[in-house]
Amino acid sequence: MKIPTKKELLELQRKYRTDKKIGEVFGVPGRLVAYWRSKKKIGTYNQPKYSRDKILELWERFGNDKLAGLELGITGAGFRQWRIKYGFKSKPLRLKFEQLELSLPEEAKRNKFSRKETFVQKLLARKAGLKSADEGQVIEISPDVAVSGIEALSVYQHFREMGGSKIWDKSKVAIIYDRPVDTLRNVTPALQKQLKDFIRKQGLEKFYDIGWGSPYQVMVEEGLILPNHLAVGTGRHVLSFGGLGAFASDISPLDMAAVWAEGRIWLKIPPTIKIVIKGSVPRGVYARDLILKLFHDFGKGGANYRALEFYGETISTMAIAQRLVMATFAGELNAKSAYLPFDDLAQKHCRKFTKQKLVPIVADHDAHYENELEINVSYLTPQVAVADHQNAIRPIEEFSGKKIDLIVLGGCAHGSLTDLDQAAAVLRGRRVHRDTRVIIIPGSRKAYLEAVEKGLVRLFIESGCVVSNPGSDFRQWSTGDNERAFTTCACARIRERETYSGSPATAAATALEGAIADPRRYLL
Repeated sequence: MKIPTKKELLELQRKYRTDKKIGEVFGVPGRLVAYWRSKKKIGTYNQPKYSRDKILELWERFGNDKLAGLELGITGAGFRQWRIKYGFKSKPLRLKFEQLELSLPEEAKRNKFSRKETFVQKLLARKAGLKSADEGQVIEISPDVAVSGIEALSVYQHFREMGGSKIWDKSKVAIIYDRPVDTLRNVTPALQKQLKDFIRKQGLEKFYDIGWGSPYQVMVEEGLILPNHLAVGTGRHVLSFGGLGAFASDISPLDMAAVWAEGRIWLKIPPTIKIVIKGSVPRGVYARDLILKLFHDFGKGGANYRALEFYGETISTMAIAQRLVMATFAGELNAKSAYLPFDDLAQKHCRKFTKQKLVPIVADHDAHYENELEINVSYLTPQVAVADHQNAIRPIEEFSGKKIDLIVLGGCAHGSLTDLDQAAAVLRGRRVHRDTRVIIIPGSRKAYLEAVEKGLVRLFIESGCVVSNPGSDFRQWSTGDNERAFTTCACARIRERETYSGSPATAAATALEGAIADPRRYLL
């Protein structure tokens, strides 16, 4: 057998820590690995040192040794030793969300005559200048943010046909080109030039040309979305803003043209479904798996024009990128909006961009919901979906072994640094299958540069992947007759073929085997 190089041994040591586990990878005893180390002058693995601030941050965020340890890649007992070393012996002063609601200024004003309102009712009533708003009521509001991707060209066409000449508020309109113009039908380069001239004359500052990435990821990373914002967008993934405690909904290019011209839009207040997610997320399971499980449980049309509110201990321990995924894919349920509570972690994210006091709107503790669901994810396994077939969402075991020819990871969804890290954890030190094409598309310029700095881009290329520029250029994603694709996004252009979807980790495992594969076997 081939003896690993010093570089390979060091890489394996960082991943598996002990000689015994490295030996299991090669099918040899641990003492042989120890012999290899001694010949290459590699010492035993030294536990990394974590700063006091890092341990405190994770302890305050999770309040649980096991969950905090998973974040660092160590055991719960290992994390406990670190926090005891730094003197963190008592539980952090982190209240449960139900308790947090009782302490917020708005909630403190409630009395026995108060209405029992959901987040959507409260926020939309405030934006419309009303004291209250009822489910099903149609109200006129002015959005805080109006964002479009390449669809802005269609918006501009409608805007001109309406006789529009000036955007109502240039500070509230954002245009982010996520792909080349020639991917749209009936759009000419001349129209693109006219729109750019219009943007220049209007003095629109929030214009990001091609290369910046997905509009909705760029908006979050540039700090243009804050809690209590009311946002509208011409793409379904605008719902992702709900991951930061905002209300966001998708509208047509025609409606967006009216927003550009008048700054107003009519909205019907949707019924709300409350979803409480509990349990520790198992290894190899991510937010995408959770939302696919929900997608299956709801059934076709189960969330049509509904607002979804997500709560529970599982949500509170999610990283921001994972919360955005939960909100993003609520759009695939045909939901009108999605909302995740604005907590300390979201506050920390927003503090990078604003110094203003952020007091989020929250639903009343006894708000009226159309339906309430409670899900325990402790035993959830990775999920896989067949694109456009809602009833074909199954645990990965039922799809394992199905040959895949093309894998697209990132693009319009799952292109954050967190998502790229998920894929890298599976691909590190391995090569993709020779019969499978793998395209990795960072969701934004910022994520791309951070991936370069962390060495992820090099890792992907050495694994046999193609790393593309940020955005959603569909022309790279073509498949031939009788070929199958696996993607982390939900793009219509590849739905013409047999297409499967799942998490970045599942996509990476599938890339290694050339067939749908369980990522857990690569995440020891």
